[in-house]
Amino acid sequence: MRPTTAHFLVRSLPFVVGCSLPVSGLAAEISTSASVAPGVTYTDNVCLDNENKKDAWVGTVTPSGSIKGKGRNADFTVSGSVQFNTLTDSQLKDNDCGGGSLGNRKQFAPSINAKGSAVLIEDWLRISASGRANQNEITPSAGGANSFDTNGNTNTYYRYSVSPELSRRLKDFATYSLRYNYNEVINTADDLSNSSSDSWSTNLAGGTATRVSWDLFGNYRKVSYNDNDLFIEEDGTAVPRENTELKSAGLNLGYRIDRRWQVTGTYGWEWNDFQTYNDEDTGGQTWELGVNWTPNPRTEIGVGVGDRFFGKTPRLSIKHTHKRSVFSASYKKSITFGRDILTEGNDFNQNIRNFSSQNSQSPIIDERFTLGYSYNGRRAKINFIGSHSDQTQEDNGQKSTYDDVALTVAPQVFISRAYSMSATVSWRQDEPQSEFGQSNRNFASNSEAWIASVTVGRALNHRMSLSLNYQYTDQQSDNSFNEYQENRIMATLNIRL
Repeated sequence: MRPTTAHFLVRSLPFVVGCSLPVSGLAAEISTSASVAPGVTYTDNVCLDNENKKDAWVGTVTPSGSIKGKGRNADFTVSGSVQFNTLTDSQLKDNDCGGGSLGNRKQFAPSINAKGSAVLIEDWLRISASGRANQNEITPSAGGANSFDTNGNTNTYYRYSVSPELSRRLKDFATYSLRYNYNEVINTADDLSNSSSDSWSTNLAGGTATRVSWDLFGNYRKVSYNDNDLFIEEDGTAVPRENTELKSAGLNLGYRIDRRWQVTGTYGWEWNDFQTYNDEDTGGQTWELGVNWTPNPRTEIGVGVGDRFFGKTPRLSIKHTHKRSVFSASYKKSITFGRDILTEGNDFNQNIRNFSSQNSQSPIIDERFTLGYSYNGRRAKINFIGSHSDQTQEDNGQKSTYDDVALTVAPQVFISRAYSMSATVSWRQDEPQSEFGQSNRNFASNSEAWIASVTVGRALNHRMSLSLNYQYTDQQSDNSFNEYQENRIMATLNIRL
């Protein structure tokens, strides 16, 4: 399936979901919005290369909008934007930009999210669907991925999923559910393989109305890649990579001591099937003990410790909500895939850069700490997000560390009520390294980048506003080829249709 087909699927999501809606129940509850934003950007380093600094002017136009529908048995939401720009491959070649695979550049950058669900059979069958189109980096060592893709390091991806779920209440005893999920990730970059995932999960849960709760579960997932890479076995033989299969079953138990305290426990078994460099175990028993504490309706804290085939699995989650602010923190160690890290976002902020080894088709052990804080006051808005991730690929022991921190401050009033202002400072650090047996060696250059931006806006009338943004980027790297500094100025006219 080509990217154009995926784009069609994403755009068709509201139609697919809407077809299952009772028309009379949906027609009166559809809302839409639309806008367009022409703009112009000046950059003093279009090639993102300190050895070849060339300036350029780039025109842009960004249509955006949303459509929401809600009926008695279904709902859907589609929102986002697509930025089109005037920067061509010939302009970059005339400026001697190095850019890697410039022939695969796209002169558009989508940022679209869609989701919907519908009840097909009351109290029996529900179907959910979602879609996303956005961009990420091909490799962390090159850096500089942006909507213009001036250095050939930007990948546009399309992800969609469909999930029917069968659920039935068994009198007052328990609830049974069976869920299937299919999702696909399609990449425009030739270096990245498209992939798909099939998963099944079943649950028999009860005891929610008593102090004791329980849940018998079973899970199965298969991840496949269109162009499987070669897997290097321990004796050095190269063989085609097999699909990954993750299987587990077990029992969750919970006991609520009182309104504030709950004790939880899990015991089960895993039967996983994927290739590892040293033929390590990929399954076995799994367990976890945890405590949930809710001292008041605004605060939730959960801690736990457990063990899986890849080692100890401690966890921590904290969320505190105040009148105008939200504080969140989490720590967990789990098995996942690069395709999911890069396209699913994270627990607190879908816009933070979540990087992993893009070309890896191996399962990844992701040990991640995330911290978030947001404040929405009368005079200012503040948003902080930080993430530290240690990732280990199961097939070769390759380890990488990724750090991201972003702070945005937006005063509600600046100079006068007609003006607004916001400022963002972000920092990231990538430390990819490799470990094969007893030897360690760097396989890619470490890098560090600071990005600072200031935006000033002015409302012209109730439908039009003007914004001016200045952004400075400074990336340092062990490889001088990947170092660059850039000043960028963007002027945009926002028109609400």
